Amino acid sequence: MRLHEKVVLAAVAAVLLAGSGPAPAAEVLVEAEGFDDSGGWVIDQQFMDVMGSPYLLAHGMGRPVKTAATTVTFPETGTYHLWVRTKDWVPEKEWSPGRFTVVVDGTPADAVFGAEKPEWHWQKGGTVRLAKKRARIELVDMTGFEGRCDALYFSTDADARPINESGETMDAWRKRLLGLPETPPSAGEFDVVVVGGGIAGTSAAVAAARLGCEVALVQDRPVLGGNASGEIRVHTGGDPGPNIVNEINASYRGGAGKEPHPTKAFDDRRHAIVRAEKTLHLFLNTHVFAAATKDGRITSVDGKDIRTGKELRFAAPVFIDCTGDGWVGYWAGAEYRVGREARDRHDESIAPEKADTMVLGTSLMWGSRKTDRQVPFPEVPWAQKVAKDMEAIEGNWTWEYGHYLDTIADAEEIRDYLLRAIYGAWSNAKNGSNQAQFANRDLSHVPFVGGKRESRRLIGDTILTQGDIQACRPFPDGVAKGSWSIDLHYPKDYKKYPFRTYAQFNKVKPYPIPYRCLYSKNIENLLMAGRNVSLTHVALGSVRVMNTGGQLGVATGAAAYLCKKYGTTPRGVYEKHLQDLLDILASRGDYEGALDPSAEAARIAAEVSVPQPEDLTVDTLTKLSNRCRGSYPILEAPADLLGQTCVTVARGNYGAPGAAYAFTVDKPATVYLSVHDRGRPGVPKGWTKTDMVLTWKTGSDKKTYTDAVWKKDVTAGKVQVPPHLGREGKFFGLPHLAVVVPKEGETITVKPEK
Repeated sequence: MRLHEKVVLAAVAAVLLAGSGPAPAAEVLVEAEGFDDSGGWVIDQQFMDVMGSPYLLAHGMGRPVKTAATTVTFPETGTYHLWVRTKDWVPEKEWSPGRFTVVVDGTPADAVFGAEKPEWHWQKGGTVRLAKKRARIELVDMTGFEGRCDALYFSTDADARPINESGETMDAWRKRLLGLPETPPSAGEFDVVVVGGGIAGTSAAVAAARLGCEVALVQDRPVLGGNASGEIRVHTGGDPGPNIVNEINASYRGGAGKEPHPTKAFDDRRHAIVRAEKTLHLFLNTHVFAAATKDGRITSVDGKDIRTGKELRFAAPVFIDCTGDGWVGYWAGAEYRVGREARDRHDESIAPEKADTMVLGTSLMWGSRKTDRQVPFPEVPWAQKVAKDMEAIEGNWTWEYGHYLDTIADAEEIRDYLLRAIYGAWSNAKNGSNQAQFANRDLSHVPFVGGKRESRRLIGDTILTQGDIQACRPFPDGVAKGSWSIDLHYPKDYKKYPFRTYAQFNKVKPYPIPYRCLYSKNIENLLMAGRNVSLTHVALGSVRVMNTGGQLGVATGAAAYLCKKYGTTPRGVYEKHLQDLLDILASRGDYEGALDPSAEAARIAAEVSVPQPEDLTVDTLTKLSNRCRGSYPILEAPADLLGQTCVTVARGNYGAPGAAYAFTVDKPATVYLSVHDRGRPGVPKGWTKTDMVLTWKTGSDKKTYTDAVWKKDVTAGKVQVPPHLGREGKFFGLPHLAVVVPKEGETITVKPEK
């Protein structure tokens, strides 16, 4: 049953229960995000905790988007009064760039919407005459510049007014009109609930699942990856550590405007690897908006489908907050901080003398592309007022705003200001003195989801500080390694270009991050990972990058498993089971290989997302062979492998995982892999480590490198060589060298598979 049909049944039931008294007014609420066909409009859920709901956004980058449409069955025919919840997103009265119209059964409403007030409100749309109970409703974008529609309210009562203030009253009103239950149904039984599907949250969920937990991963967007996803397009920085993160991060080069963008492949890999974990249950498009607590513990969190409004309740013994904004902790009453601490509070030389609310800003990274035709773009004075005289055809992380605002309460204003800056600078380039140079350029990517850096920081038993980082303090519970500079951003010229920023880097040596930063001080079953962990503003400048956040996610996923195994709390893991946690992360003792990918996950990493090599060489392994195609001479190879067929590929980009590749064999054989000893290469289950070694050198230094040799028996057909996922610093391991040994007395044909 569709949501709109439930609305009608609820209205009809109200009429029947009224008996013989005066008939109540018929009223119908139509949520825009629930339209049958959203056309070119996109669902924006980023600000629903502030303004009350997801909404449809006409994000056309200056071109009107395709019309959104839905069909609604009303409880009766007749005359209805229409109200539309919207806003004029540019506050100056002389401009209204987000205009749209509403059409009901082919007849436009009396008003043009998005041109009345700068705050969210219900704009009156006049009356609508319905000759039939079923009606087609359309949202028609007029500009392509961020028109927005939350909902449409129809009532036969001319005096009825929809509720506008967000909060419990509006939520109850919407539920009543949509026919939704007061208590959300259960989403299932879980050992751990991870809220937030960025790199930190995805890493946490995969880690817990590989250790045997039933995991719910709840993400409020249709794609995993957060800032690393194709929606925002920030590459992952920092040290990824030895476990999992290299399977799901996004290591690439290229600006945000490149199409097709490299993030598409990494997004595909991330989703496929998550789905390969049989005990990991993924809930996309689900926004967690509340938490229930009892005696200092979270008992459940409630999530809302951003398209249908349907709610689910997630219960578990342990919760991991990877929302970035610390929403789970906030709903539960966890202690948190926002802004910059005073210099003397933690003896931090980089901190300001007095505490304040300044934070790192939000960025929109955007770009354009060359085309084979002239592409016009209009003058946009409402945007040029922000951009002033700046001309630009692309923007990187330095397009940042919101340092002096509340990055939660003011998040929509921050995003919208950046959009004005982008459209204004682009219009200046397209229509200014250099317009001939840019005549054939077209906007290729302008994100509508903000890349946020800082908001709430949940407080744990330990608060990581500048001194801890720069002294490389040897915490006994170090569960992750930080390596990124203390990277703090400040407005470059706030009076003229408040949307441009610069970074102040303070170099650091690799340092440990303690586990005690990863669980709440006062909510006993809450873990956290990502940028909302327990640290100061200054320390956040280093820890906030996504690969580091992914390491924190892996640690919390492992801790959640230990909570299940020992029936304890996150703090109990530190107090009584810390060695288990360290052993899991180091892959030693009883936990050796516990976080390694399954054969299925490794296959996905190889085939879905790691770029295939440009060429592949099949040759005979000799003492004069190279470790990679055309480079790195072999010094010594196992005698049993000399004279056998070998397969090599080019080194490739050292900033990306060693490439996966495939070849075919026409008979059963044993395949040996020479695996570079760098980081944790992620050799999948099914391969067995031998006592053999192979040594080689780079040719540029005198150092000798030693590979371990693994083996696997294969049948005739395709042989998939996995990627090398290990990394030390910024360098990934070499692609594996494969040696094919036929069964005794057999000859074999090996062919590369591109």
